Amino acid sequence: MAVIRKKPVTEDKMTVKSSILDAVEAAGSKARYDAQVKWILGNKPILAWILRDAAEELRGYDIDTITECIEGEPLISSLPVHPGKTNAERITGMNTENSIPGEGEITYDILFHVMVPGGSRIKLIVNVEAQKKFHTPYDLVTRGIFYCARMLSAQMNTEFRIPEYDDIKKVYSIWICMDTPQYAENTITRYEISEKKIVGNYTGRARYDLLSAVMICLGKADINSEEATLHGLLSTLLSERLKPEQKEEILSRKYRIPATAEMKEAINLMCNLSDLVEERGIEKGLKQGIEQGIEQGIEKGIEQGIEKGIEQGIEQGIKKGKLEMLLQLVREHVLSEMDAAKRLGMTEGEFKKLV
Repeated sequence: MAVIRKKPVTEDKMTVKSSILDAVEAAGSKARYDAQVKWILGNKPILAWILRDAAEELRGYDIDTITECIEGEPLISSLPVHPGKTNAERITGMNTENSIPGEGEITYDILFHVMVPGGSRIKLIVNVEAQKKFHTPYDLVTRGIFYCARMLSAQMNTEFRIPEYDDIKKVYSIWICMDTPQYAENTITRYEISEKKIVGNYTGRARYDLLSAVMICLGKADINSEEATLHGLLSTLLSERLKPEQKEEILSRKYRIPATAEMKEAINLMCNLSDLVEERGIEKGLKQGIEQGIEQGIEKGIEQGIEKGIEQGIEQGIKKGKLEMLLQLVREHVLSEMDAAKRLGMTEGEFKKLV
């Protein structure tokens, strides 16, 4: 069990900024940002919205009912997302690490149980993954099915014992894909086992509905629309353009999700990390630009050249800093290539040449 150290929470902006800097230095901005995303998605009301659209067994139920069906608290792979928190609303009792001798080890982003309401009280085991990079060397769907297979095999001697195979619980691996191409934007696709009769018309009972891999691909959802949709909710939470207070207002008004103190801090940290990357990019570009300008001016040996070189260096440094910042955000999958290109006033094709 992880040891959680308590420390006083302060609203002092300088203290918060300092803690962010410390975290970035220790784990890197990408790791820290990823941790915040997982922590926010691991809140029960957010998971309930995801489950309503992704899990066939929960379609038609209201969000409050689904929220109550989530057992315990979802376990998140990165427990020290909020060092010093009591984690009173986080998950306990499950292990995100799945290690089988000879098969290697995988760590799930978010893992939890759901009891489907009704007389049968069907139990589901659900994994949610926050996936920023859509284009990978492997097929994401294949990885999702592999995760499902591992969740099935991991149930032996916990959920069932051989030969009681009927006790196996159905599993879901749900992938939230953020940096998606246009053809995949705003889609939800479920991959599962289905029956196919090859010869004859077999009418016997068979329990084969044991796994589903679900791809939820985000896109340019209209977050200003009054319609409450899953894509709109996730786009609001993960938007790099909306301010924290705007996100909190939309969550409360449209989705009836009150922003807890922990969630507010997580949203603020996400925004601050993006700002920090931008600040460091501009600062680095300015420094390089000024140095280059001075060097060019000295080479000319003319005082006017030095002044002009510094002036040009500052201008070039700002541009270079902005470019480096945007390139870094794209590499870390915080921004899409299209959004970064727009901010630089160029086409997506021109921007891709710079990546």
